[in-house]
Amino acid sequence: MVTSLVPRSARESARRFAFALYAVLLVLPTLVLGFLQWHHIWREHTAELEDIPHRAEDAALRFRKQLQTTLDELIKSERSRPFEYYARYYSPDSPAGEFTLLESPLSTIERPSGILGWFRLDLTDPQARGVDVFQGAFGDAPARTALESAAHGLTRRYFESQWMRSTMPVTPEAEELELPMRVLAASAARADDVACLEAEQMSILEPVQTLVGNFQLVFYREDDGVPRLVAYRHVLVEPLPELVGRGECLQRLATGRSFVQGFFLEPRWFFDELPAIVAGAVLARRERFLREGEETSDGSREYFAQVIPVRDLGFATGSPADEQYGTIRIAIDTADIDARYRERTWRFLGVATMLGLALATGVLLLSHSVRKDIEQAERTENFVAAVTHELRTPLSTIQLHAEMLQDGWVRDEKQRDEYHRRIVRETARLSTLVERVLEKAKLGAGPPTPRPLDLSAEVTRHSEKLLGWRTTPEVDLAFELPDDLPEVLASPEAVGSILVNLVENARKYAPVDPAAPGSEPIRIAVHRERGGLALDVLDRGPGVPASERERIFEAFYRTGSEQTRSVRGTGLGLHLVALHASSCGGHAEVLARPGGGAIFRVVFPLAPAHDA
Repeated sequence: MVTSLVPRSARESARRFAFALYAVLLVLPTLVLGFLQWHHIWREHTAELEDIPHRAEDAALRFRKQLQTTLDELIKSERSRPFEYYARYYSPDSPAGEFTLLESPLSTIERPSGILGWFRLDLTDPQARGVDVFQGAFGDAPARTALESAAHGLTRRYFESQWMRSTMPVTPEAEELELPMRVLAASAARADDVACLEAEQMSILEPVQTLVGNFQLVFYREDDGVPRLVAYRHVLVEPLPELVGRGECLQRLATGRSFVQGFFLEPRWFFDELPAIVAGAVLARRERFLREGEETSDGSREYFAQVIPVRDLGFATGSPADEQYGTIRIAIDTADIDARYRERTWRFLGVATMLGLALATGVLLLSHSVRKDIEQAERTENFVAAVTHELRTPLSTIQLHAEMLQDGWVRDEKQRDEYHRRIVRETARLSTLVERVLEKAKLGAGPPTPRPLDLSAEVTRHSEKLLGWRTTPEVDLAFELPDDLPEVLASPEAVGSILVNLVENARKYAPVDPAAPGSEPIRIAVHRERGGLALDVLDRGPGVPASERERIFEAFYRTGSEQTRSVRGTGLGLHLVALHASSCGGHAEVLARPGGGAIFRVVFPLAPAHDA
């Protein structure tokens, strides 16, 4: 027989090392990939958070641009309005050449959104401090009062405040126009000047140089804190000394004319309504504007960028505090980013958990498989060693006794008969060993078909053979076989093999010593058990530990090792018992016997009842 030259411990170590290496190669890449994925999620979240301040500044820039565009469009619309409309009267062109004075259109047109009203401040006579206001159509009394209050406040500030006068100079970007004197005379006219102007109609067709400035912006607050937003421009009419001595309606132009004209922006529109409109147009879903004094309440982290309309849109102011008035914050919260991060994290943890469970299950199954393979290899080695031992002993005995008989060393007739019996007994042992190996292979290919039979009668049929195989003169078996039990489903081959193997196992591990006090024979009993019939073999041996009561029915399994155990065997007997029990639809088990020893039990199912 060829045996491995590698020690068993070395082979087991190699198997365990291979298992550990396989587990590491399986788990380590998974851990690395998991770490990289988690790192990617964290970096992406960090990058999104770092980008929020830039997004807030970008949102603020878009907000400013839209505010500026809206204001520029409003100023452009007002710039296209003829400057002569900013007077109580004006004279429209007439195809017939007739001269008429009409009330200013600014008193009859509908005010554009955002404009509180128009004004004209006459600077020609500083002492007069004359100011005209125009409310447009549909103006009510409170609005008129508010407009007049704003205009008089502006007039007072202009004449009393050096800052206001320095803030409102004639702009260098003024446009130089040549306008008919008729237009200028009408803008300076009074209600009773119609006759005078008609009389001078031919002389007021001459062009006059007029300087019209661009609109400038100024912001200030009244003493009571009311904000004022003013768009103004200068109008300068050159002096016309040749008009001295002419009609009174023309003499007003002799020394030239100087006006500040423009309009007041409605504070509520500029600081409340316009930002809300702009926010709806340019801000994204998670971007919102907060007015001065407003705070968030949802508890999320937010990043802000400021929009200061007064400063950013170019309003001139008299103090830094006025410049900061109406500051708007553009806020971007992290709710979406945090929610997305939580979702990705939970998804990652879910996948990682499932993958971890799958890996753990795989490693456990692999470990179990490797352990089973190692145990199977150990049992196979034990089986090979046991078979070798089982073959060597009877073969040595047969060879020794046969050579002694052949060489004539045994003269005594009784001695020769004893040698012959030993040869026959050892030959039977060899035959039994070979039959068990063949029996296992046969059961693997296909067990015999069970049929109804009398279990007690079948055991009785084998009892004489079992008693004849004892190694002592004393009877070591006791039978309890009731004859009133129902039939079971089994095959005679299965019952015979089960009985022989269980009795042989009991004789090996719990031999009966008649000389020992309280010695009991091995009992073989048939009785009812859990809906079937049980065949029990009871001994008074050392018993079977609870940890090994299931494993002893595995192929080639034996406690200890072939080098240390003293009881002969191959580890096939009890395995054949379990195979035969299963082939009949039953099962085999081992129990602790009260008082010491073991109960080996095979339960057979009952056969179906026969019809009469």
